[in-house]
Amino acid sequence: MQHFPIKHAAKTRIFEYFISIANRRILPMPQIFDYLDYRTFLRDTYEYAKKEKPFFSYRYISGRVGINPGYIVKVLQGKVHLGAKNIPAFADLFGLQGKEREYFTELVHFGRAKNQRDIEMRFERLGAMKGVRFRTVADDQVEFYRKWYHMAIRSLLSIYSFDGKDYRGLASKLSPRISADQARESVRLLERLKLIRMDDDGAYRVTEQYITTGEKWSAGAIRDYQKMNMELAAQALEKHTKDVRDISTVTMTFSLKDLPALRERVAQFRQELLRMSGDCANEDAVMQLNIQFFPVALLGKEEKQ
Repeated sequence: MQHFPIKHAAKTRIFEYFISIANRRILPMPQIFDYLDYRTFLRDTYEYAKKEKPFFSYRYISGRVGINPGYIVKVLQGKVHLGAKNIPAFADLFGLQGKEREYFTELVHFGRAKNQRDIEMRFERLGAMKGVRFRTVADDQVEFYRKWYHMAIRSLLSIYSFDGKDYRGLASKLSPRISADQARESVRLLERLKLIRMDDDGAYRVTEQYITTGEKWSAGAIRDYQKMNMELAAQALEKHTKDVRDISTVTMTFSLKDLPALRERVAQFRQELLRMSGDCANEDAVMQLNIQFFPVALLGKEEKQ
């Protein structure tokens, strides 16, 4: 068999080919059902395609979808939204068909939704379209805020040594008490979100990761979470004696133009308590702070229906 020398350019092409094959194995193609922000999906898919096809530039996309390259950059940066008329062109560009195309279309409308009712309606549609086959971190983040005790257990595990065995004992520490099954599901959820981990000594530890509330889905979830904690505060009036709670009310008058300054003072108060919590040693309680500051009468204003 004869062996012919391989020129440098040919060697380079062969090397690049095998690198591209390796990248395909290491970098999985973004899946639309993993996303709740269509612009993040577009950005991730663009970066993936750019690695696979160097010609895949903003100018190339512009020629395919008929939008100025500068505007495309702003969309991928999350600064502006796609128009509804641009949805089919982008779906074609990234080869989205069937359920994936329907999900992408709904995802764009969800991103463009303005009022709370429309946001919640479209979010529910997205959940129904994904089905149980596609459970993502975003789904777990929503679930995290649906039950008050997920946050409580995470905080409890920062001061209570738990080895993942006695869930009845863990559940008994909460007030009001939850079931062992609820405690078990909560720990599993916190693990999926990487908010806790099993340490080398066989006990759960809280990680430094936090759940962001910047996504649009969070508006309704956070609101429901706050409602639950207000209900817990009402229960605490009957359940706990004054030596372990401080619940008071005061009614006062202000000008609405002073509200930003008042909110800043409240934020400073929260931060001061967080600093005190961080400096505290020998913690033996998980405390919940609810600050409710809202109008009970307005002059010249109509209450939002």
